[in-house]
Amino acid sequence: MRLATTCNKEGFERYGYRVLEGWKHWPVGTELWWYTEGFSLPKEKPSGIVEIDTELIDELQAFKKRHLKYKPPGYLYDVVRFSNKVYAACDAFEDHTGIGVWLDADCVTKQDIPVGYIEGHIQDAYMAMFKRKGMYTETGFWIMDCSHASHLSFLKTWRKWYDEDAFKPLSNWTDCETLDATVRIIEKAGAIKTISLSGSHEKSMHPMAKSELGKYIDHTKGNRKILGYSPESA
Repeated sequence: MRLATTCNKEGFERYGYRVLEGWKHWPVGTELWWYTEGFSLPKEKPSGIVEIDTELIDELQAFKKRHLKYKPPGYLYDVVRFSNKVYAACDAFEDHTGIGVWLDADCVTKQDIPVGYIEGHIQDAYMAMFKRKGMYTETGFWIMDCSHASHLSFLKTWRKWYDEDAFKPLSNWTDCETLDATVRIIEKAGAIKTISLSGSHEKSMHPMAKSELGKYIDHTKGNRKILGYSPESA
C-alpha cells in the first residue's frame, strides 16, 4: 500500500509534523510518498517515507509558470495551491499497481491500523471516498485501486483539467471539484465504480470524523489544524 501527501514548509511546521508522529500506527511495509513544496523533511524520519520535491514534476511547474501572476479571489479559487495535490497524487500512483491512498498532511493517525483494514474499504470499486450530499467530495482522504483497467485513463483525465487549463468552467477550482468532475466522466462511461465511505453521514460537512475509519485517522481540516483534532469525533 502506498500513501501520498504534500505540503509546504509552513504547513509542515503547523500540522504536517503530526503525520510523522503518527506514522508508527501504519502497518509495516506501508509507503508514504511525501511531496515537499520548497522545503525538506527532517533527515531522521521514519522508514517507509520517501521524500520527493515537487520541483521535479515538470507538468506542475509548467502549470504554475502559466499562472504565476494569478491572484485567487478566494480560497475556493486558489487553483495553483490545489494543483500541487493533484499532480502529486498522479505522480505517486501512475506507476503503482497496488492500493493507493491520499492522506492530507493535516491528517492525524491516532491508533494502530490493522493489517488489511484500509484496503478492505475499496471492495470491488476503483475508488472509495467521503462523498457529501449536495456538495463536493471531502478529499482529505481517499483510496484508489491502482491495478484497475481504467486507472491510467482516470489519472490522465484528472490531470487534463490542469494541463489544458480546462478547470475554468467548474463551480470552483479545488482538487475536490476536478476529482468529482473526473469521476463523473469516467463513471458515465461505465469504466469505474466508486463507493462512499461516509455511510449515513453524507449530509455532514465532516463525514470522516463520524465514520468508523475516523477512529483511526482524523482529518484536522480548517481551524481543526490548530486544535490538532476534530471536535466532531472527540
